[in-house]
Amino acid sequence: MITIPLQADTNVPMYLQIYEYIKNEILTGNLSHPGRLPSARSLAANLQVSRSTVDNAYEQLVAEGYVEAEEKRGYFINPITHAQRFPISEETIPPAEPASTDPHRIQYDFDPDAVDTIHFPYSVWKSIGRNQLDNPINFSSGSHLGDYSLRQAISDYLHGSRGVNCNPDNIVVGAGLDHLLQMLCVLFQRKAVIAMEDPGYLSARQVLISNGCRVHNIPLSQGAFDVEALQRCPADICYVTPSHQFPMGSVLTITRRQALLAWAAEKPDRYIIEDDHDSEFRYRGKPIPALQSLDHNQRVIYVGTFSKAISPAIRTGYMVLPETLMSLYQERCGGYACPVSRFGQAVLTDFIRGGYFEKHLNRMRKIYKSRHDHMLQQLRCHFPDTLLDISADHAGLYMILHYHGSLTDSEIQERAAANHIRIRSLKGYYAALPADYQPAFLLGFANPDTNQIRDGIALLAEKVLIPS
Repeated sequence: MITIPLQADTNVPMYLQIYEYIKNEILTGNLSHPGRLPSARSLAANLQVSRSTVDNAYEQLVAEGYVEAEEKRGYFINPITHAQRFPISEETIPPAEPASTDPHRIQYDFDPDAVDTIHFPYSVWKSIGRNQLDNPINFSSGSHLGDYSLRQAISDYLHGSRGVNCNPDNIVVGAGLDHLLQMLCVLFQRKAVIAMEDPGYLSARQVLISNGCRVHNIPLSQGAFDVEALQRCPADICYVTPSHQFPMGSVLTITRRQALLAWAAEKPDRYIIEDDHDSEFRYRGKPIPALQSLDHNQRVIYVGTFSKAISPAIRTGYMVLPETLMSLYQERCGGYACPVSRFGQAVLTDFIRGGYFEKHLNRMRKIYKSRHDHMLQQLRCHFPDTLLDISADHAGLYMILHYHGSLTDSEIQERAAANHIRIRSLKGYYAALPADYQPAFLLGFANPDTNQIRDGIALLAEKVLIPS
């Protein structure tokens, strides 16, 4: 029987304590193949916890490959051949930083761009990485479009999950959205006139402008892209986030989608750049199909990244070009090497092909939905309906709070910082602020846990948004 020193006076759930203890025992060799774990029932009785607590810990160990479940036999430890830890010399360990004396240090971080980094299957990623280190091909130059195997994996994933019509030959791998937009600027010879949503993704706007494109801002109509305004605009390309408008969170209706596709089909050199922002995370109803799946005229350039689904740190994105543009891309952009390392591409390929990516997404949807529901509950508990409207919920990794009180945007920001709370003003996403703008803020729920959400929302109500 395994004896696990569980701590009741901590915010770490019991199942995570059990999972971490057994995982460390396997990594250090104290538990090894072909050893068998005690049954969930007997371990729960020994630790005096519920059976479901042990089941959750075992399920996570199985998901990450440390343990294999055999029907009617139990849980058996897998052989771990790539889990040995490399020794770290003392001089490589950075000195501990002194405690911050900044009175505005962040304790409650509701950054809408943040992702959960605790529940990622690091052991699986490391195991795949160590296997790929033994592959000499990862140290040679590869295709400027990205490795074919990764493009095949992305093609299969996009077709199955988003209905995107694609194949490996019309996919380009790049170092995130910014790099892919730069390549599109090269493709269109830095002369494109591009219509963009306002409010919208300002970083994309800056990349396009700095690379020679002219940008026309199209104010949203009823929270979504205004196709009628686009008709009056001189743009030949438009940039949209139709499945989850960034930052407002609205979905482009089928009527507007059809009108947008009809606009693109009117002239031979018109294209739509579809940024499928936050498409992986919806918490109610069916997934929204990609705009590209409705395109029968080869006019949609589909762009996505793994920044939210995995981590922004891997700096890997992709775009699906219409077949009519691929020969032109090869001609004008063929001299640009793929900036994503072949090693990184190989690890990501195995992560997708091995089913780990899908498992991770399914797990994170449950975690994010739990935090989403908890934040919504706390907001409704602490704030009267007359003070706040809540929008952009049921999808993505943030909500928008529309404030109707007496405080100004700047006053709210200052009060939040003084109380160690990070929130993001909607104001910063506008290229042209409308005259009737009222304070609104993006509140991310991916990074804080449920306790931080509870305490942070209570503090936001008591010290920030409800004037004394």
